[in-house]
Amino acid sequence: MARGDEPISVGELSARIKRHLEPTFANVAVTGEISNFKGAHGSGHVYCSLKDADAQVKLIIWRTTFERLKFRLQDGLEVTIAGKIDVYARRGEYSLVATSVAPKGTGALQLAFQQMYERLRAEGLFEASRKRPLPEFPLHIALVTSPTGAAVRDIIATARRRNRLVRLTVVPVKVQGEGAAQSVALALRAINAHNERLGFDVAIVTRGGGSLEDLWAFNEEPVARAIFESAIPVVSAVGHEIDTTIADFVADLRAPTPTAAAELVVPELAAMAERVEEGRLRLLRALRASVDAWGERLESLRARLQALGPLNQLRREQQRLDFLVEGLEAAMKHRLELGAGRVGSLASRLEALSPLAVLQRGYSITRTAQGRVVRAAREVKAGDILLSRLADGEVRSVVS
Repeated sequence: MARGDEPISVGELSARIKRHLEPTFANVAVTGEISNFKGAHGSGHVYCSLKDADAQVKLIIWRTTFERLKFRLQDGLEVTIAGKIDVYARRGEYSLVATSVAPKGTGALQLAFQQMYERLRAEGLFEASRKRPLPEFPLHIALVTSPTGAAVRDIIATARRRNRLVRLTVVPVKVQGEGAAQSVALALRAINAHNERLGFDVAIVTRGGGSLEDLWAFNEEPVARAIFESAIPVVSAVGHEIDTTIADFVADLRAPTPTAAAELVVPELAAMAERVEEGRLRLLRALRASVDAWGERLESLRARLQALGPLNQLRREQQRLDFLVEGLEAAMKHRLELGAGRVGSLASRLEALSPLAVLQRGYSITRTAQGRVVRAAREVKAGDILLSRLADGEVRSVVS
Protein backbone atom coordinates (compact mmCIF):
# COMPACT_ATOMS: atom_id res chain seq x y z
CA MET A 1 0.00 0.00 0.00
CA ALA A 2 1.42 3.35 -0.93
CA ARG A 3 2.22 5.71 1.96
CA GLY A 4 -0.75 7.99 2.64
CA ASP A 5 -3.35 5.69 0.94
CA GLU A 6 -6.36 4.91 3.05
CA PRO A 7 -7.15 1.19 3.53
CA ILE A 8 -10.28 -0.09 1.74
CA SER A 9 -12.87 -2.64 2.77
CA VAL A 10 -13.15 -6.16 1.45
CA GLY A 11 -16.37 -5.24 -0.27
CA GLU A 12 -14.71 -2.31 -2.00
CA LEU A 13 -11.85 -4.56 -3.14
CA SER A 14 -14.27 -7.08 -4.60
CA ALA A 15 -16.25 -4.32 -6.28
CA ARG A 16 -13.11 -2.85 -7.86
CA ILE A 17 -12.03 -6.30 -9.10
CA LYS A 18 -15.52 -6.83 -10.57
CA ARG A 19 -15.43 -3.45 -12.32
CA HIS A 20 -11.99 -4.23 -13.73
CA LEU A 21 -12.41 -7.86 -14.77
CA GLU A 22 -15.89 -7.96 -16.24
CA PRO A 23 -15.37 -5.28 -18.93
CA THR A 24 -11.92 -6.65 -19.72
CA PHE A 25 -13.20 -10.21 -20.22
CA ALA A 26 -16.69 -9.45 -21.53
CA ASN A 27 -16.10 -11.54 -24.64
CA VAL A 28 -13.57 -14.34 -24.27
CA ALA A 29 -13.03 -17.82 -25.73
CA VAL A 30 -11.45 -20.42 -23.47
CA THR A 31 -10.42 -23.99 -24.29
CA GLY A 32 -10.37 -26.67 -21.59
CA GLU A 33 -11.77 -29.91 -20.27
CA ILE A 34 -15.17 -30.30 -18.61
CA SER A 35 -14.86 -31.36 -14.97
CA ASN A 36 -17.25 -31.97 -12.05
CA PHE A 37 -20.21 -32.24 -14.44
CA LYS A 38 -23.30 -33.53 -12.62
CA GLY A 39 -25.98 -32.65 -15.12
CA ALA A 40 -28.39 -29.75 -15.02
CA HIS A 41 -29.47 -28.25 -11.72
CA GLY A 42 -33.15 -28.26 -10.81
CA SER A 43 -33.36 -24.80 -12.34
CA GLY A 44 -32.00 -26.13 -15.63
CA HIS A 45 -28.67 -24.31 -15.24
CA VAL A 46 -25.35 -26.18 -15.27
CA TYR A 47 -22.60 -25.56 -12.72
CA CYS A 48 -19.27 -27.33 -13.33
CA SER A 49 -15.61 -26.54 -13.99
CA LEU A 50 -13.36 -25.95 -16.98
CA LYS A 51 -9.77 -27.05 -16.44
CA ASP A 52 -6.44 -27.79 -18.05
CA ALA A 53 -3.09 -28.96 -16.72
CA ASP A 54 -2.35 -25.59 -15.06
CA ALA A 55 -5.60 -24.31 -13.59
CA GLN A 56 -9.37 -24.51 -13.45
CA VAL A 57 -12.22 -22.03 -13.43
CA LYS A 58 -15.84 -22.32 -12.41
CA LEU A 59 -18.14 -22.64 -15.42
CA ILE A 60 -21.78 -21.59 -15.58
CA ILE A 61 -24.05 -22.57 -18.50
CA TRP A 62 -27.48 -21.00 -18.26
CA ARG A 63 -30.49 -23.16 -19.14
CA THR A 64 -31.23 -21.41 -22.44
CA THR A 65 -27.70 -22.09 -23.65
CA PHE A 66 -27.62 -25.66 -22.33
CA GLU A 67 -30.90 -26.60 -24.00
CA ARG A 68 -29.54 -25.53 -27.39
CA LEU A 69 -26.64 -27.99 -27.22
CA LYS A 70 -26.96 -30.87 -29.71
CA PHE A 71 -24.32 -32.99 -27.96
CA ARG A 72 -24.01 -34.19 -24.38
CA LEU A 73 -21.54 -32.76 -21.89
CA GLN A 74 -19.44 -35.18 -19.87
CA ASP A 75 -16.33 -35.11 -17.74
CA GLY A 76 -13.16 -35.16 -19.82
CA LEU A 77 -14.81 -33.67 -22.93
CA GLU A 78 -12.59 -30.97 -24.45
CA VAL A 79 -14.59 -27.91 -25.44
CA THR A 80 -14.19 -24.30 -26.41
CA ILE A 81 -16.31 -21.94 -24.33
CA ALA A 82 -17.28 -18.55 -25.65
CA GLY A 83 -18.54 -16.27 -22.92
CA LYS A 84 -17.66 -13.69 -20.29
CA ILE A 85 -16.22 -13.44 -16.78
CA ASP A 86 -18.70 -12.88 -13.99
CA VAL A 87 -17.46 -11.84 -10.54
CA TYR A 88 -19.54 -12.68 -7.50
CA ALA A 89 -18.26 -9.85 -5.30
CA ARG A 90 -19.84 -11.04 -2.06
CA ARG A 91 -17.73 -14.26 -2.10
CA GLY A 92 -14.82 -12.91 -4.05
CA GLU A 93 -15.29 -15.60 -6.71
CA TYR A 94 -15.27 -15.34 -10.44
CA SER A 95 -16.80 -17.70 -12.99
CA LEU A 96 -16.81 -18.14 -16.72
CA VAL A 97 -20.39 -17.77 -18.01
CA ALA A 98 -20.85 -19.57 -21.34
CA THR A 99 -22.78 -18.09 -24.20
CA SER A 100 -21.83 -21.01 -26.51
CA VAL A 101 -20.16 -24.40 -26.14
CA ALA A 102 -18.42 -26.25 -28.97
CA PRO A 103 -16.51 -29.54 -28.86
CA LYS A 104 -12.81 -29.12 -29.59
CA GLY A 105 -11.64 -30.62 -32.90
CA THR A 106 -15.08 -32.00 -33.86
CA GLY A 107 -18.20 -30.19 -34.96
CA ALA A 108 -20.98 -30.04 -32.41
CA LEU A 109 -23.45 -31.86 -34.65
CA GLN A 110 -20.94 -34.55 -35.58
CA LEU A 111 -20.18 -35.18 -31.90
CA ALA A 112 -23.89 -35.21 -31.09
CA PHE A 113 -24.43 -37.75 -33.87
CA GLN A 114 -21.66 -40.01 -32.56
CA GLN A 115 -22.95 -39.80 -28.98
CA MET A 116 -26.53 -40.54 -30.02
CA TYR A 117 -25.41 -43.42 -32.25
CA GLU A 118 -23.38 -45.07 -29.48
CA ARG A 119 -26.10 -44.66 -26.88
CA LEU A 120 -28.94 -46.02 -29.00
CA ARG A 121 -26.80 -48.84 -30.36
CA ALA A 122 -25.99 -49.90 -26.79
CA GLU A 123 -29.73 -49.99 -26.06
CA GLY A 124 -30.32 -52.34 -29.01
CA LEU A 125 -32.33 -49.99 -31.23
CA PHE A 126 -30.23 -50.91 -34.28
CA GLU A 127 -30.38 -54.71 -33.84
CA ALA A 128 -31.11 -56.51 -37.11
CA SER A 129 -33.06 -59.22 -35.24
CA ARG A 130 -35.81 -56.75 -34.28
CA LYS A 131 -36.31 -55.32 -37.76
CA ARG A 132 -39.61 -56.31 -39.36
CA PRO A 133 -39.96 -57.55 -42.94
CA LEU A 134 -41.86 -55.30 -45.32
CA PRO A 135 -45.18 -56.58 -46.70
CA GLU A 136 -44.77 -58.10 -50.15
CA PHE A 137 -47.91 -56.47 -51.56
CA PRO A 138 -48.77 -53.34 -49.53
CA LEU A 139 -52.09 -51.75 -50.36
CA HIS A 140 -51.87 -48.56 -48.24
CA ILE A 141 -48.65 -46.59 -47.65
CA ALA A 142 -48.16 -43.63 -45.29
CA LEU A 143 -45.77 -40.92 -46.53
CA VAL A 144 -44.53 -39.10 -43.41
CA THR A 145 -43.00 -35.99 -44.96
CA SER A 146 -43.52 -32.39 -45.98
CA PRO A 147 -46.51 -32.17 -48.34
CA THR A 148 -44.72 -29.57 -50.48
CA GLY A 149 -41.23 -31.07 -50.80
CA ALA A 150 -39.59 -32.69 -53.80
CA ALA A 151 -39.36 -36.01 -51.95
CA VAL A 152 -43.11 -36.57 -51.80
CA ARG A 153 -43.49 -35.69 -55.50
CA ASP A 154 -40.77 -38.19 -56.45
CA ILE A 155 -42.34 -40.97 -54.41
CA ILE A 156 -45.85 -40.36 -55.74
CA ALA A 157 -44.65 -40.25 -59.36
CA THR A 158 -42.63 -43.46 -58.99
CA ALA A 159 -45.42 -45.28 -57.15
CA ARG A 160 -48.04 -44.30 -59.75
CA ARG A 161 -45.79 -45.52 -62.54
CA ARG A 162 -45.26 -48.88 -60.85
CA ASN A 163 -48.69 -49.65 -59.47
CA ARG A 164 -51.82 -47.49 -59.49
CA LEU A 165 -53.65 -49.90 -57.21
CA VAL A 166 -51.51 -48.92 -54.22
CA ARG A 167 -53.03 -46.18 -52.09
CA LEU A 168 -50.73 -43.36 -50.88
CA THR A 169 -51.58 -41.06 -47.96
CA VAL A 170 -49.40 -38.06 -47.14
CA VAL A 171 -49.02 -37.49 -43.39
CA PRO A 172 -47.81 -33.86 -43.29
CA VAL A 173 -44.96 -33.04 -40.90
CA LYS A 174 -42.27 -30.44 -40.44
CA VAL A 175 -38.96 -31.86 -41.71
CA GLN A 176 -36.52 -29.09 -40.85
CA GLY A 177 -35.86 -26.57 -38.11
CA GLU A 178 -37.19 -26.11 -34.60
CA GLY A 179 -39.84 -28.66 -33.64
CA ALA A 180 -39.31 -30.87 -36.70
CA ALA A 181 -38.25 -33.92 -34.70
CA GLN A 182 -41.30 -33.65 -32.44
CA SER A 183 -43.54 -33.26 -35.50
CA VAL A 184 -42.24 -36.46 -37.13
CA ALA A 185 -42.39 -38.43 -33.87
CA LEU A 186 -45.96 -37.33 -33.13
CA ALA A 187 -47.08 -38.26 -36.66
CA LEU A 188 -45.60 -41.76 -36.37
CA ARG A 189 -47.26 -42.33 -33.02
CA ALA A 190 -50.57 -41.00 -34.32
CA ILE A 191 -50.77 -43.33 -37.33
CA ASN A 192 -49.87 -46.27 -35.10
CA ALA A 193 -52.52 -45.34 -32.55
CA HIS A 194 -55.23 -45.16 -35.25
CA ASN A 195 -53.99 -47.78 -37.67
CA GLU A 196 -56.88 -50.14 -37.01
CA ARG A 197 -58.99 -47.55 -38.82
CA LEU A 198 -56.35 -46.20 -41.21
CA GLY A 199 -55.00 -49.57 -42.35
CA PHE A 200 -51.42 -48.62 -43.23
CA ASP A 201 -49.24 -51.53 -44.31
CA VAL A 202 -45.96 -49.58 -44.27
CA ALA A 203 -44.73 -46.04 -43.57
CA ILE A 204 -42.04 -44.12 -45.46
CA VAL A 205 -40.31 -41.38 -43.44
CA THR A 206 -38.67 -39.12 -45.99
CA ARG A 207 -37.35 -35.76 -47.06
CA GLY A 208 -35.00 -34.45 -49.75
CA GLY A 209 -31.31 -33.75 -49.42
CA GLY A 210 -29.63 -30.97 -47.49
CA SER A 211 -26.86 -30.11 -45.06
CA LEU A 212 -26.29 -31.92 -41.76
CA GLU A 213 -28.19 -29.10 -40.05
CA ASP A 214 -31.11 -29.46 -42.51
CA LEU A 215 -31.40 -33.21 -41.85
CA TRP A 216 -30.81 -32.93 -38.12
CA ALA A 217 -34.42 -33.69 -37.08
CA PHE A 218 -33.90 -37.27 -38.25
CA ASN A 219 -30.90 -37.62 -35.93
CA GLU A 220 -32.83 -36.71 -32.81
CA GLU A 221 -33.94 -39.15 -30.16
CA PRO A 222 -37.74 -38.59 -30.38
CA VAL A 223 -37.75 -39.69 -34.03
CA ALA A 224 -35.54 -42.72 -33.30
CA ARG A 225 -37.80 -43.80 -30.41
CA ALA A 226 -40.97 -43.37 -32.48
CA ILE A 227 -39.57 -45.50 -35.32
CA PHE A 228 -38.40 -48.16 -32.86
CA GLU A 229 -41.81 -48.33 -31.17
CA SER A 230 -43.81 -48.34 -34.41
CA ALA A 231 -45.90 -51.44 -35.05
CA ILE A 232 -46.08 -50.39 -38.71
CA PRO A 233 -42.89 -51.28 -40.63
CA VAL A 234 -40.91 -48.09 -41.33
CA VAL A 235 -38.69 -47.25 -44.31
CA SER A 236 -36.26 -44.34 -43.88
CA ALA A 237 -35.47 -42.34 -47.04
CA VAL A 238 -33.78 -39.16 -45.83
CA GLY A 239 -31.60 -37.08 -48.13
CA HIS A 240 -29.32 -38.45 -50.81
CA GLU A 241 -27.40 -41.71 -50.96
CA ILE A 242 -24.37 -40.18 -49.18
CA ASP A 243 -26.49 -38.93 -46.26
CA THR A 244 -26.84 -41.15 -43.21
CA THR A 245 -29.10 -40.42 -40.24
CA ILE A 246 -29.97 -42.11 -36.97
CA ALA A 247 -33.41 -42.81 -38.46
CA ASP A 248 -31.70 -44.96 -41.13
CA PHE A 249 -30.17 -47.21 -38.48
CA VAL A 250 -33.42 -47.66 -36.52
CA ALA A 251 -35.77 -48.13 -39.47
CA ASP A 252 -36.69 -51.57 -40.75
CA LEU A 253 -35.21 -50.64 -44.13
CA ARG A 254 -33.05 -47.75 -45.36
CA ALA A 255 -33.59 -46.45 -48.87
CA PRO A 256 -30.80 -44.30 -50.36
CA THR A 257 -33.28 -41.81 -51.89
CA PRO A 258 -37.04 -41.14 -51.81
CA THR A 259 -37.36 -42.54 -55.34
CA ALA A 260 -35.55 -45.71 -54.29
CA ALA A 261 -37.94 -46.03 -51.35
CA ALA A 262 -40.91 -46.11 -53.73
CA GLU A 263 -39.19 -48.72 -55.88
CA LEU A 264 -38.42 -50.89 -52.83
CA VAL A 265 -41.88 -50.65 -51.29
CA VAL A 266 -44.31 -50.47 -54.22
CA PRO A 267 -44.47 -53.71 -56.27
CA GLU A 268 -44.88 -53.47 -60.03
CA LEU A 269 -48.41 -54.27 -61.15
CA ALA A 270 -47.18 -56.54 -63.97
CA ALA A 271 -45.10 -58.53 -61.52
CA MET A 272 -48.09 -58.80 -59.19
CA ALA A 273 -50.25 -60.10 -62.05
CA GLU A 274 -47.59 -62.64 -62.94
CA ARG A 275 -47.38 -63.79 -59.32
CA VAL A 276 -51.18 -64.07 -59.16
CA GLU A 277 -51.21 -66.21 -62.32
CA GLU A 278 -48.46 -68.43 -60.92
CA GLY A 279 -50.45 -68.78 -57.73
CA ARG A 280 -53.61 -69.61 -59.68
CA LEU A 281 -51.82 -72.37 -61.61
CA ARG A 282 -50.30 -73.79 -58.42
CA LEU A 283 -53.71 -73.75 -56.76
CA LEU A 284 -55.30 -75.45 -59.76
CA ARG A 285 -52.65 -78.19 -59.76
CA ALA A 286 -53.09 -78.65 -56.05
CA LEU A 287 -56.88 -78.88 -56.42
CA ARG A 288 -56.57 -81.47 -59.17
CA ALA A 289 -54.16 -83.52 -57.12
CA SER A 290 -56.50 -83.25 -54.16
CA VAL A 291 -59.53 -84.30 -56.24
CA ASP A 292 -57.59 -87.30 -57.61
CA ALA A 293 -56.48 -88.32 -54.16
CA TRP A 294 -60.02 -88.06 -52.80
CA GLY A 295 -61.32 -90.05 -55.78
CA GLU A 296 -58.88 -92.86 -55.05
CA ARG A 297 -59.81 -92.77 -51.41
CA LEU A 298 -63.54 -92.89 -52.19
CA GLU A 299 -62.98 -95.87 -54.51
CA SER A 300 -61.06 -97.64 -51.78
CA LEU A 301 -63.84 -96.92 -49.28
CA ARG A 302 -66.47 -98.15 -51.77
CA ALA A 303 -64.60 -101.41 -52.24
CA ARG A 304 -64.23 -101.84 -48.49
CA LEU A 305 -67.94 -101.06 -47.96
CA GLN A 306 -68.94 -103.57 -50.62
CA ALA A 307 -66.71 -106.16 -48.99
CA LEU A 308 -68.41 -105.50 -45.67
CA GLY A 309 -71.98 -105.92 -47.13
CA PRO A 310 -74.42 -108.59 -45.72
CA LEU A 311 -74.32 -110.81 -48.84
CA ASN A 312 -70.54 -110.90 -48.94
CA GLN A 313 -70.41 -111.49 -45.23
CA LEU A 314 -72.90 -114.44 -45.59
CA ARG A 315 -70.80 -115.86 -48.41
CA ARG A 316 -67.69 -115.63 -46.31
CA GLU A 317 -69.45 -117.39 -43.39
CA GLN A 318 -70.74 -120.12 -45.76
CA GLN A 319 -67.25 -120.61 -47.11
CA ARG A 320 -65.90 -120.73 -43.60
CA LEU A 321 -68.54 -123.36 -42.66
CA ASP A 322 -67.65 -125.46 -45.73
CA PHE A 323 -64.01 -125.33 -44.70
CA LEU A 324 -64.95 -126.44 -41.19
CA VAL A 325 -67.12 -129.37 -42.48
CA GLU A 326 -64.38 -130.53 -44.82
CA GLY A 327 -61.90 -130.33 -42.00
CA LEU A 328 -64.20 -132.26 -39.67
CA GLU A 329 -64.84 -135.03 -42.25
CA ALA A 330 -61.13 -135.39 -42.92
CA ALA A 331 -60.43 -135.53 -39.21
CA MET A 332 -63.13 -138.17 -38.63
CA LYS A 333 -61.91 -140.29 -41.54
CA HIS A 334 -58.38 -140.13 -40.21
CA ARG A 335 -59.54 -141.12 -36.74
CA LEU A 336 -61.52 -144.06 -38.14
CA GLU A 337 -58.57 -145.27 -40.16
CA LEU A 338 -56.36 -145.05 -37.11
CA GLY A 339 -59.01 -146.94 -35.06
CA ALA A 340 -59.43 -149.70 -37.65
CA GLY A 341 -55.72 -150.23 -37.85
CA ARG A 342 -55.48 -150.44 -34.09
CA VAL A 343 -58.42 -152.93 -33.87
CA GLY A 344 -56.81 -155.14 -36.51
CA SER A 345 -53.53 -155.12 -34.63
CA LEU A 346 -55.26 -155.96 -31.35
CA ALA A 347 -57.24 -158.78 -33.03
CA SER A 348 -54.08 -160.30 -34.42
CA ARG A 349 -52.43 -160.16 -31.03
CA LEU A 350 -55.55 -161.59 -29.36
CA GLU A 351 -55.79 -164.43 -31.88
CA ALA A 352 -52.13 -165.24 -31.36
CA LEU A 353 -52.76 -165.52 -27.63
CA SER A 354 -56.07 -167.49 -27.92
CA PRO A 355 -56.04 -171.20 -26.64
CA LEU A 356 -57.89 -172.17 -29.78
CA ALA A 357 -54.92 -171.09 -31.83
CA VAL A 358 -52.74 -173.46 -29.74
CA LEU A 359 -55.21 -176.29 -30.28
CA GLN A 360 -55.05 -175.70 -34.02
CA ARG A 361 -51.37 -176.48 -33.89
CA GLY A 362 -52.16 -180.07 -32.54
CA TYR A 363 -52.20 -179.40 -28.86
CA SER A 364 -55.10 -180.31 -26.47
CA ILE A 365 -56.31 -179.21 -23.07
CA THR A 366 -57.17 -181.98 -20.61
CA ARG A 367 -59.47 -181.51 -17.62
CA THR A 368 -60.85 -183.74 -14.95
CA ALA A 369 -64.53 -184.54 -14.71
CA GLN A 370 -64.64 -181.69 -12.22
CA GLY A 371 -63.19 -179.28 -14.87
CA ARG A 372 -59.71 -178.93 -13.35
CA VAL A 373 -56.91 -178.62 -15.93
CA VAL A 374 -54.47 -181.51 -15.75
CA ARG A 375 -50.93 -180.27 -16.09
CA ALA A 376 -49.00 -183.39 -14.92
CA ALA A 377 -49.53 -187.24 -14.92
CA ARG A 378 -49.25 -187.40 -11.13
CA GLU A 379 -52.37 -185.34 -10.84
CA VAL A 380 -54.58 -188.30 -12.01
CA LYS A 381 -54.96 -191.92 -11.00
CA ALA A 382 -56.40 -195.03 -12.55
CA GLY A 383 -60.08 -194.92 -13.13
CA ASP A 384 -60.25 -191.06 -13.36
CA ILE A 385 -62.36 -189.79 -16.24
CA LEU A 386 -60.62 -187.14 -18.33
CA LEU A 387 -62.01 -184.77 -20.94
CA SER A 388 -59.52 -183.59 -23.68
CA ARG A 389 -60.35 -180.47 -25.67
CA LEU A 390 -59.15 -180.69 -29.28
CA ALA A 391 -59.31 -178.08 -32.06
CA ASP A 392 -62.37 -179.65 -33.59
CA GLY A 393 -64.09 -181.24 -30.56
CA GLU A 394 -63.73 -183.05 -27.22
CA VAL A 395 -62.52 -186.69 -26.34
CA ARG A 396 -63.57 -188.61 -23.22
CA SER A 397 -61.10 -191.08 -21.77
CA VAL A 398 -60.50 -193.21 -18.61
CA VAL A 399 -57.11 -193.42 -16.91
CA SER A 400 -55.91 -197.09 -16.69
